[in-house]
Amino acid sequence: MSTETQTIQGRADVMDALIGAATTLFAEQGIAGTSVRSIAAAAGVNHGLLHRHFGSKEGLLRAVMRRLQNEVTASMPPERPDETITDVLYAAVGPSQQLHSRIVARAMLEGRDPLELQEDFPVVKRLLKASMRSSGTLTPEARVALILSTSLGLLTFQNYLREAIGQDELEWTSTCAELMRYATANTKEKPA
Repeated sequence: MSTETQTIQGRADVMDALIGAATTLFAEQGIAGTSVRSIAAAAGVNHGLLHRHFGSKEGLLRAVMRRLQNEVTASMPPERPDETITDVLYAAVGPSQQLHSRIVARAMLEGRDPLELQEDFPVVKRLLKASMRSSGTLTPEARVALILSTSLGLLTFQNYLREAIGQDELEWTSTCAELMRYATANTKEKPA
C-alpha cells in the first residue's frame, strides 16, 4: 500500500492550508490551547511559513476570523429593508457561522478582547436593524444580546447541556429551536 503526501506549494496554497488548519484547531482547542507547531503540522507545512505569511499566531487568528466573517456574510442573501430577526438568523446559519461562533466563545472564555477578533460585526448590525423594525418588551439591543447569548451558549455548551438534560440529537435540535423561538418571541413588526 502506497501513501501519497500532498505537497503544498505557493503562497496562496500555504496561506489557505494554514487558515484551514487554524480554523479547525482554534474551534476545537481554543486559541491559547493551539500551538503554532500544531497548526503547521495540521496544515502540512513548516511552522516558519506561518510567521512568514501571517507574522504570528495572532495575525493568523485575524485572518481566520476575517475569512469566516466573509464566508458568513457572502452566504447570506442581500439585506432587505423588511427583513426580520428570524430572516437574518436563518440566513446566517451554516458551517462558517458555527466555526466563527465556537472560536468567539473560546476566545471570550480565554479573556480576549472582542476587537482582537474582528473590527466589524455585519451580522449583528443586520440583527439590530431588524430588531429596530420590531416592537416588544425588550429594547432592540437587549433583544439582540439575548439572541446572541442564547445562540453562543447553546453552541458552546451543547454537549454538556444535552447530556445534562438527557436528550438525544433529535430532542436537542427541537429544544434549541424552541429556545431560539423564545429568544425572538414577543416581537412584532412595527407598522410602516
